[in-house]
Amino acid sequence: MANSEIIYSEPAQPVATATERAYSTVLGWIETRQIGAGSVLDERRLSNALNISRTPLRNALNRLLGEGYLVRLVNGTTIVREIDVGEVLELLYVRRILEPEAAALATGRIPPALLQKVRAAIMDPALATDGRIETWHAGDEMHDLVCEYCSNRSLSAILKDARRRIRISNVERVPGRNAEASSEHLAIVDALAAGDPDQAREFMRKHLENIAEGFLAAFGVRNEHGG
Repeated sequence: MANSEIIYSEPAQPVATATERAYSTVLGWIETRQIGAGSVLDERRLSNALNISRTPLRNALNRLLGEGYLVRLVNGTTIVREIDVGEVLELLYVRRILEPEAAALATGRIPPALLQKVRAAIMDPALATDGRIETWHAGDEMHDLVCEYCSNRSLSAILKDARRRIRISNVERVPGRNAEASSEHLAIVDALAAGDPDQAREFMRKHLENIAEGFLAAFGVRNEHGG
């Protein structure tokens, strides 16, 4: 008797659960400040907006609570946690320790076409006006590439979390640093493109130190972390 032909089906692709979709969507709203710090999260309105039931939504909110993005008050109300200047400086301190090494690790791994795209965005004269959010987004893309290609998932996760918390804080970007920041971003991109890990590390270190010093000067906060 001939063996029956066995037909193997393609492995099922992972499908995001309702909880995962709710988590990523609500976190995205918080990160982009569509839901601002101190805002109350209404479960009924959120479940309607997401078109999901309360159970997966509550699971997502509990995860965000556990990660410190939300706070539950004594009356049971859930709000977006406020991140103040002091915490922003702590997060910048973490980045100053870790991100220069991530830049060195990412050197030689980032596709040249992606670096060229980021460089063009930073150089675009239309984005040169101080305070234009697009200019900052070009720099953010450079930092995203460093995180994505540093070849260390734990390091990448820590840096992404620190950067996200800084973005959702009530602390605005330091005014007047647009041209300086663009120059620093270009130096990092060029070091990455040249395949020079030492320069990439050093330029990233200087860039993050300048950001921290800008916050200290703008808000009159004493630097307790050195540097």
